Amino acid sequence: MKAKATSSRTWRFGLFIAGLFVCFLILIEYGLQAYKDASARDGLKATLREANRLRVLLESEVNSAAFLATGVESYIVARKGDLDAQEIRQILALVFERGRHFRNIGIAPDNRIAWVFPLKGNEAAIGLSYADIPGQWPAIQQIMMTREGRLSGPIDLVQGGRGLIYRSPIFIDDIYWGLLSTVIDVDSLFDQLSEVAGDLALVLALRHIDGDGEPGEVFFGRDDNFEQPLELLSVMVPGANWQMAIKAPASTQSQVGWYRVLEVGIALFLAILLGMLVRLVWQRNLLDQLDSEVRVRTAELRQSHDLLDSVLAAARSFAIIATDAQGTIMLFNKGAERMLGYQASEVVGKHKPAIFLLPTEIRQRVRAMEQELGRPLEGDEVFTLRAQQGIEEVLMLHYTHREGQVLPVQVVVSAIRSEGGDILGYLGIAEDVSERLRNETLKNQFISTVSHELRTPLTAISGALGLVRSGSLGAVPGPLQPMLDIAFNNNQRLMQLVNDLLDIEKLMAGRMALYPDRHAAADLIRNSVEDLQGVAAQHKIELVCHSDPDVWIHVDASRFRQVLTNLLSNAIKFSPAGGTVEIAMHASTEGLKVTVTDEGPGVPPSFHPHLFQRFAQADGGDNRCQAGTGLGLAISKELTEQMGGHIGFEPGASGGSCFWLIFSRLRESESNG
Repeated sequence: MKAKATSSRTWRFGLFIAGLFVCFLILIEYGLQAYKDASARDGLKATLREANRLRVLLESEVNSAAFLATGVESYIVARKGDLDAQEIRQILALVFERGRHFRNIGIAPDNRIAWVFPLKGNEAAIGLSYADIPGQWPAIQQIMMTREGRLSGPIDLVQGGRGLIYRSPIFIDDIYWGLLSTVIDVDSLFDQLSEVAGDLALVLALRHIDGDGEPGEVFFGRDDNFEQPLELLSVMVPGANWQMAIKAPASTQSQVGWYRVLEVGIALFLAILLGMLVRLVWQRNLLDQLDSEVRVRTAELRQSHDLLDSVLAAARSFAIIATDAQGTIMLFNKGAERMLGYQASEVVGKHKPAIFLLPTEIRQRVRAMEQELGRPLEGDEVFTLRAQQGIEEVLMLHYTHREGQVLPVQVVVSAIRSEGGDILGYLGIAEDVSERLRNETLKNQFISTVSHELRTPLTAISGALGLVRSGSLGAVPGPLQPMLDIAFNNNQRLMQLVNDLLDIEKLMAGRMALYPDRHAAADLIRNSVEDLQGVAAQHKIELVCHSDPDVWIHVDASRFRQVLTNLLSNAIKFSPAGGTVEIAMHASTEGLKVTVTDEGPGVPPSFHPHLFQRFAQADGGDNRCQAGTGLGLAISKELTEQMGGHIGFEPGASGGSCFWLIFSRLRESESNG
């Protein structure tokens, strides 16, 4: 009987283990499949993001050739085709240096190449007539007819090799003069594309699309990449249509067979382990059960501790420093050792984070916080007060390396609390932002330099066009007047773009000089309205102004008018012909609110959060109806806030838009000086 009972218990225990094994196997299989599906979805999303980034890169590299060629074309037109050999070589050399993938730049008066830069390696092209190249002549004739630049290729070059050629027709006094061609080295361009694409280069392809939308020759990648692609992207290049295909990369097998073996092993192990634990619990008394739970808990804590140590050791790009409640360093990870040059053994339990900080920054922060709080700081409150209040603070500071180097860092400071909410210490996670700040500086310097370099020639062009249009240099032929008007208006648009870029660069850098003084708000508003009466008349818009002559504000007059002029210009630009733009003052005892209301289509609700961001435009397409830089409202916001005011937007009560400005109102004694 005893043997029979033992056999029955063994049989039931075996069934129990088998049931556990099946359950664990199902759960692990489900988790593994969910992980694989999620990984596949993430992989496809990443591939699409990378494809769009490659498309933007390709468009930027190709379109830069057309942009740079415009300068040479303008020089030729300005010289009426009478080119100075030394000057044109210098200009071609300058443009050539700006092009990353340029192979050469050529000028062909009457379609015969007369200048090529660089000359070395391109001697065979000098004197060549495009009419003698049957493979290229039809495309050139099309360019002459449409009078628009066009990108051709890749094609075989006369001087050897293959390239993309951007050709731009040059017309002087509406008469065809010749052709400007810019040759892009296909190998260099596609090598860069492949390098940036990495593994995706194998599933990437480019082809032409003709005027009817039919696909043409595949000139990069394999033809079969266009068969059931993951995405087809249009690549916008001057005078041509390209299409980019990206296929889903072949999914890696990730050792699926081993996962299956491991899955079965883990499920069997867990089933047996759990079965044994249940049997032990059943067989042993309460003391054995408690002892088993203690051992399991200890193992889990050890695993968690090891995992935390691994995470901290792997975070080499971040300096992670933890202190106790008194501010003494208790944790100093590998990233901190790498960033600051100290070993953990040298600082843990011995120093406070102040040894890495600049004393001047600490003193400045102490003064600012004491002024804000109205009391002296105590202990380490200069860096821990916000954390004590439950605020996760992000600071821009400088750390000092052991060797003396100073590096800018962004530090996130937070409190370490117990389950009961008591503060056990503080945690600081710092990231070296040297490269980010350097890139910001380079970007700002580039914008500033380009803007300043553009302003001088644009001013000269504007003056010259103004003299010609006014008749000061002689009567202007009737057919030429519209062309002069177009050139002058576009020059003014470029001048406005340059001025906007300079203004936003100064505002962002804190270098915009303001000269505030007391002014009658009505006079400033009336002057701004008078300045735009002519523009309003051209658009058949009526400006209605309601002002109060007794309201005085403290602002920089020219910058206030700049803000108001921008709001009025936008209202006029977006109002329908025959509409009304209303400017109104709403004065209270404390402040002044100026509103500009139009009868236009209004701002889409989805764009409201982006209204005052730089380069943001509700109509952001290439074929948008209204021109603009997207900087006007951003500049207006910065200027208004730096003058102590506020700017905002709300939909009009009966359609349209209402932009408003709010400034503090001077008391009567202040307005009287």
